[in-house]
Amino acid sequence: MIKKCFAKVNLSLDILKKRADGYHDIDTIMARISLYDKLEIKKTWTGELEYQSNIDLGHLTDNLIYKAYKKLAPLAYEKGEDLGVAIKLKKNIPLAAGLAGGSTDCAETIKALNELWDLGLSKKEMAEIGKTLGADIPFFFEDSLVRAEGIGEIITPFTNKVKMKLLLINDGTEIASSYVYRRTKTYGHIDNEAIIVGLEKGKSEIIDSFENVMEEVVLRDFPHLNTIKENILANGASRALVSGSGATVFGIFFDDETLDKAYENLKDAYDFVEKVDLIDD
Repeated sequence: MIKKCFAKVNLSLDILKKRADGYHDIDTIMARISLYDKLEIKKTWTGELEYQSNIDLGHLTDNLIYKAYKKLAPLAYEKGEDLGVAIKLKKNIPLAAGLAGGSTDCAETIKALNELWDLGLSKKEMAEIGKTLGADIPFFFEDSLVRAEGIGEIITPFTNKVKMKLLLINDGTEIASSYVYRRTKTYGHIDNEAIIVGLEKGKSEIIDSFENVMEEVVLRDFPHLNTIKENILANGASRALVSGSGATVFGIFFDDETLDKAYENLKDAYDFVEKVDLIDD
């Protein structure tokens, strides 16, 4: 079984408040993009998980794929399934980049094991399991753009009619989300409701309202990322933003010719430069 684990960008991201439990309430518009990791998974009848990846992702027990396996294994055991599974992950999504690479890998692992072990879990049930492992994970059980609220687990899908193409740039800087959350002080001022209405009506000018409150910290504490943003805009992007807590910066384009020129001009300047589409259906 092969699964594509699509990355995400935050088209707009607001933080509303810090909660008593240490998490933050957010209001964000999230979109899957055509960049993906590849997950290969098969039964082995060995009674245990065998895992490998093309890059070192640290200790296995800290890996969200492993945590997804441990969550679903008791359900399979109850059905009398052999718990032997071999998982091979090919990482294409940059690490600690604001693209939710770990979260999407986890979500697709849950989907794959649900099929492999014939557990019969609904999308809602799988998303509930995902929520216990990470706030971004429930999003990856939806096919459209969504508004995510709460800590990210309250999902409202909507239909986007603005056809955008993106250029992603990542220079290898890794930023922990916790670092940015602790330092972000500007809360609760983005009108994501109005942005969603604009996207649903196909108003391309609504991208001028896209904003990420985390940029204040990211661009201040990692000032070299300002240059990436400026270079994307100088090469024809209609809008450029940091995705999530960074360090990936994306530019929004409306035509292939401008996007292709920007890509050619910038592809050799940074570690990771990629043209992607939004996946919104």
